[in-house]
Amino acid sequence: MRKNFILIASLFLFASAFGQSTESLRITHGPWLQNLTAEGVTVCWTTNLPAVPGVWMIRTKPQTDSLVRNSTDGLINAGGTIHKVRISGLQPGMKYAYKLHSVELMKFRPYQIYYGDTVKGKEFSFTTQNHTKDTTRFMVVNDIHNNGAMLAGFLKSGNAAEQDLLVYNGDIVDNFETESQLLGPVIDTSVRYFASNVPFAFIRGNHEARGVMARKLKDYLDFPDNHYYYSIDQGPVHFVMLDCGEDKPDDNRYYYGLADFDNYRLQQLEWLKEHMKTAAYRNAAFRVIIIHMPILPLKAMGYGSLFLYDHFSPVIRDAGADLLIAGHAHKHLWLGALLSGFGFPMLINSNTNFVQVEATNQTLSIRVVSETDGTILSKELQRR
Repeated sequence: MRKNFILIASLFLFASAFGQSTESLRITHGPWLQNLTAEGVTVCWTTNLPAVPGVWMIRTKPQTDSLVRNSTDGLINAGGTIHKVRISGLQPGMKYAYKLHSVELMKFRPYQIYYGDTVKGKEFSFTTQNHTKDTTRFMVVNDIHNNGAMLAGFLKSGNAAEQDLLVYNGDIVDNFETESQLLGPVIDTSVRYFASNVPFAFIRGNHEARGVMARKLKDYLDFPDNHYYYSIDQGPVHFVMLDCGEDKPDDNRYYYGLADFDNYRLQQLEWLKEHMKTAAYRNAAFRVIIIHMPILPLKAMGYGSLFLYDHFSPVIRDAGADLLIAGHAHKHLWLGALLSGFGFPMLINSNTNFVQVEATNQTLSIRVVSETDGTILSKELQRR
C-alpha cells in the first residue's frame, strides 16, 4: 500500500515539475476553415492543453504526405490552446485532404522543452477557390445572437455542406464576453454541418465590437491582410465584405471613450476606393457587397448607418455593383435598383431567414428562405 502511495505521489510530483496536469491532450473544437483562396487556406482548432499545431496534408501518390507548421520571425508557432495553420502553395480548384496534428507541450522553457502526447484528427477535405469556375453557390446568415439552435436549423435547411462559401454577416455573437459564446453555438454548430470542409467568411457586426473579448475575435478567425474588410473571388462572383463598425457615435456614453469607429471607417473607405479600381472588381461577372448594417439615409437605422450612407454610398454608387446584402434590422426588405439609391438592389435580410445565391456567368439567382414560412423571395438578376 505504501509503495502504491509513493508511486502515485511521484507521478503527481513529476506532472507538477513539468507544469502540466494529468489530463490527456485532446482536440476540443474544430477544425474550421478560414480565408480560403485559390492558393491556400487557414485551418483553425483548439486543444485543451498547450500544443505545437500542425496540419498533415494527405497527398496523392507519387507525392508523399507532408506536415505543415507555420513560423513567425524564425520561431515555429507553438504554445497556447487556440491554433491556426496557414497552408499555402496550393493549386486553384483542386481538392485536398488533411488531418490535424497537435503535439502537447509539457514544458516550454529555454533549453528545456518536453513534448507529451501527439493527437491526430480525422481526415477532412477542402477545394481551393477557382476564379474561372462557371458557377458558385453561397449562403448568408445574420443576427442569430448566439442562438445555436437557430443556426443549426438554417445550416440544415440550406444544405450548408453543399455550398462553396458561407457568410456570417454580423451579430452572430451577442456582446462578445466569453470564449464559449463563439466556440459553442457558432463554431461547434458550424463544424457539425460544414466548416471542416467548406469555409465561412465572418463579417463583424456592431455586437461583435462589444464586450471584453471583442479585441480577441481575430484570435479565432483569419482574414485577408488581417482586416475585417476584404474581398473574395469565387467563380463568377467578386465579394466585397465591409465592416460597419458600431451603430452609435464614438462619444456615446456606453463606449466610455474607447471607440474610434469614425476614423476606422474612413480608413476602410480609402481601401474601398482603391479596390473598386482593380481589374478583379471591374471585370467580375457579378459584384456582391456584403455588410452588416444597411447603407440607408434613415435615422431609425442609427448613426452608423447614416455615416456609411454619407461617406460610402457615393463611392459605391459611382463604381456600381450588382447586389448589396445587409442585416441588422431584424426585418426582411428588398429594395430594387431605384429604391436602394444605388442603381442596383439591396437585400436586407431578417434574423429569421437565410439567403441562398447561385451565380453563373450570366445570372445571379437569389432565394430568401424562412425557417417557418418557406421561401419568401426569389429573384434573378442578369449580368450587366
